[in-house]
Amino acid sequence: MKLHADFSTRLYEVPVHTYLLTKHNPNQIAMPTAQMQGSIRGITIHNTNCKPLLHGMTDAEQYTWKTVQGQMRDVRVHFYVDALGAWQTLPLSQAGWHATDGAGNGNRHTIAIECIMSPLYTLADQKAEDNCARLAAYLLMQFQLPQTALFTHTHWLHVRDGAVENRKILNTKPHSYKMCPSYILPHWDKFEQQVSLYYQQLCVPAAATA
Repeated sequence: MKLHADFSTRLYEVPVHTYLLTKHNPNQIAMPTAQMQGSIRGITIHNTNCKPLLHGMTDAEQYTWKTVQGQMRDVRVHFYVDALGAWQTLPLSQAGWHATDGAGNGNRHTIAIECIMSPLYTLADQKAEDNCARLAAYLLMQFQLPQTALFTHTHWLHVRDGAVENRKILNTKPHSYKMCPSYILPHWDKFEQQVSLYYQQLCVPAAATA
């Protein structure tokens, strides 16, 4: 069955449908309980694969539905994003399970965006990536974070293992366990530049563009 969002809005041209697991959890799936209210330090970008769609859902809606059904194991992210928009599954004040670093800074202090793409990098994949960049830029601005507060899943794997290189290196440095976001990493610099462009556009006072 299709999900019915509690409410929908648009964040920097991205349709966002809110369906929080804290409210919708009929199967009593395990949920993170740690709060990060006032301690959000960045945005973590992930990739997951497109799957055959069921029940007329969109990709992001289906991943949300699969989470509710207990089919996503212990993955809990704040947003799933596809070419048509995003579904929010966790309050932004609540920590997620996504960075494979336990109680580390990835899980406990960053908002997780899971961008749904395929290895073909089709027009739909590119639109999903653009929606992801727009949403990331909006969240950076909303929480008054610097543009440099953008991380990859791979970054947190290195930090978990004790690496001390800077963010730019750790975001793209190969890791034996996982390279994520796998479809964005080959052009991560370009993705960061797009987020930066959107961030700057969002930060321009309305009067300056009138």
